[in-house]
Amino acid sequence: MGITEKKRFQQIRRNWNSRLRALRIDGKNRKQYGDMAPKFAELLWVPTDSIDYSVKVGSSKDSARVVQDWPDQLVVPVRELPSIKACLAHWQDGVAWEETGIFQQMLKKIDEKGKVDRLRNLDDIKSRYQSVDELYRQVALSRRLSPRSELIPGNFREEGGILIHIGPSGTPFFGKKGHHRLAIALALKLEYVPVQLGVVHISAIKSLEAFRLENPQFL
Repeated sequence: MGITEKKRFQQIRRNWNSRLRALRIDGKNRKQYGDMAPKFAELLWVPTDSIDYSVKVGSSKDSARVVQDWPDQLVVPVRELPSIKACLAHWQDGVAWEETGIFQQMLKKIDEKGKVDRLRNLDDIKSRYQSVDELYRQVALSRRLSPRSELIPGNFREEGGILIHIGPSGTPFFGKKGHHRLAIALALKLEYVPVQLGVVHISAIKSLEAFRLENPQFL
């Protein structure tokens, strides 16, 4: 099981619920927007160097939701997000995890909530980031991040992947899910990254086709 993956029963239940949700959302979008309509949990391949900004405009459950308004006031640079900054400082500048501030941030969240992503104490946090380092080493060797279907047999589309919203004019925005994987792609300057489609601005529907790379040359 990966660093934040669900147990088998939870995965089966999520896949089943996702298929039901996709039937409803895909059908509605296709009827309204035609063949180019966004699909729930759709896999997209996004150029890593195009992901400059982040915005909280919906969760992974809002995947393929088409919106007319965009919260420009909530947009922040990706590299200013605390978790991304910590990862880049560690991998690019050689700063120890303990000195990046990320452990303290996680401990504060645990104090407030009791646990975060199944982490309950400092030992859990250290173990998590050892796993993150191992993933970084694997990706550094392969020069690619694998889509979810390759990592988890039976996973529904790209559900659970890096969440990317497609904003006005087709601009990608990080949806604040999949921080470590996105940070790995940024640190290693990967050409493309597999992502789960998030919310889509109505002006960007025609832009989706550019991200639907069934057989990217780098694979």
